[in-house]
Amino acid sequence: MRRVLLLAILAGLACAREAPPDAILHNGKVWTGDSLRPSATAIAIRGERIVAVGSDAEILALAGDSTAVEDLQGRRVIPGLHDAHWHFRTRRTADLGDAKDAAELVARLQAFAAEMPADAWITGRGWTPDMFPRNTAHRRFLDAAFPDRPVLITDRDGHQAIANATALRLAAVSAETRDPTDGVIVREPDGTPTGLLQESAMGLVRRLLPAPSELEVRRSLNELMAHAASVGLTAVQVANATTATEDSAIARAIAADSIRLRFRIAVPFTEAATDSVLDAYAARARRETGPYLRFGIAKGMLDGTVDAGTAAMLEPYTGTESRGLPMWELTPLLNTLARYDRAGLQVELHAIGDRAIRLALDAFDSLATRNGPRDRRGRVEHLEVPHPEDIPRFKRLGVIASTQAIFAMPGPTSMQNYVPLLGPVRERRAMPFKALDDAGAIQAFGSDYPVFPMDPLLGIYTAVTRQLADGTPRGGWVPEQRISVERALHFYTWGSAYAAYREHELGVLAPGYYADLVVLSEDILVPDPQALLRAKPVLTMLGGRAVHRAR
Repeated sequence: MRRVLLLAILAGLACAREAPPDAILHNGKVWTGDSLRPSATAIAIRGERIVAVGSDAEILALAGDSTAVEDLQGRRVIPGLHDAHWHFRTRRTADLGDAKDAAELVARLQAFAAEMPADAWITGRGWTPDMFPRNTAHRRFLDAAFPDRPVLITDRDGHQAIANATALRLAAVSAETRDPTDGVIVREPDGTPTGLLQESAMGLVRRLLPAPSELEVRRSLNELMAHAASVGLTAVQVANATTATEDSAIARAIAADSIRLRFRIAVPFTEAATDSVLDAYAARARRETGPYLRFGIAKGMLDGTVDAGTAAMLEPYTGTESRGLPMWELTPLLNTLARYDRAGLQVELHAIGDRAIRLALDAFDSLATRNGPRDRRGRVEHLEVPHPEDIPRFKRLGVIASTQAIFAMPGPTSMQNYVPLLGPVRERRAMPFKALDDAGAIQAFGSDYPVFPMDPLLGIYTAVTRQLADGTPRGGWVPEQRISVERALHFYTWGSAYAAYREHELGVLAPGYYADLVVLSEDILVPDPQALLRAKPVLTMLGGRAVHRAR
């Protein structure tokens, strides 16, 4: 690999001498992510790609009469940040995140409802169990405020929702309704639904929501891309299947040259997928190989979340007899995994609890025996609470640990709901970024947006400190799992690119790579982690084109 990179550098320099670059950025502090040349001060760009990286003297000597030269004034430069687990959010909905209690949650919904047509559904996202008395969500708060309008609000993690009485009535969900496969209708002792719908049970009501219009989707896409560029993201991997309307919006943006983000989009991983469906998925992956849009990965669900008590655990949750909601057994999982694998598709499996993580690793282990060796890069998504015995298996099996740095944020929900459910022993195992790194696992960092903010610098701060922005708790939550800024940057750049089979063109600032980069307002590679919170992208480039400039 080092020889390939060296040849690329030499070829880039030779090419740069043949024709002047279109642009040069100089007088910067460049963290390249390239082990052959970890740091530099200048970058030369021609078209969409980097042609040379080096000192100011080396790179400025390549300039021609038409080369645009920009002085970075000593600012820090890093590769474009790459979110390995992100969701395409196109529905307009009330933001319920960080509401202090149920009363504030309802007030936000009422303000949202006032802006909507009188017959529109009221939707919201971002509630957490700690917003309700005794960490118990219930529709009575919604029924009192909205006796006649249907309301459906999804929790922060997207694995449970609350429907009010009107919404339940319209969906014909009652005491007689059976729980769907992989879902739970939470009930009163007499069987009456409380309004809390977990996992697939959300679909009983969600199916009634009208789809966003084409105009709404295009507007949402533009807003999402602008925001992503403003926080330094240049690529995202969408962990859900997109709709035809969403696909059309992305295609229009590419055709209009208004695209600001590289997308890789997942397809569903289901036991019911026919051979013809798998062939169609694989054909699309072979067809969509452009710089901005890729396919080729399928996303499956093995369990739920700790906060909902649906993550599949080896031992019961504290104070209960429940071990969560496992969604697969090994034999059907392996059979389905083998079929997707034979079609040439990469597979990512959502597994949060230790039981689900072990199941995912067991399946990938057996897959190599059944289908033979290949560069399949199986992925486990989230892996929040792995059993220590399973951590070394990631390197041994070549399975990517797709982790979310920002999940280690020790906010009220984590401390008041997540930690008590796990208990003290499992708490110390939560989000083990350092243990995975020490074991040689390849990690790909993401945010799981909109579960958490997509801001990667906030995610890196969390991975480095395991504290809130105010520096609490002192010393950090589970501080032995803290990592360095450089390791976190590596996971948010090269690691994510590797998880998408794009490590030869993304995630590193080196000749031949796409000119995806971020110029920051201040240096984040300093001893003070608060710099990660102060720093803002002043320039984000995608393929050598500025897609964000701070005003």
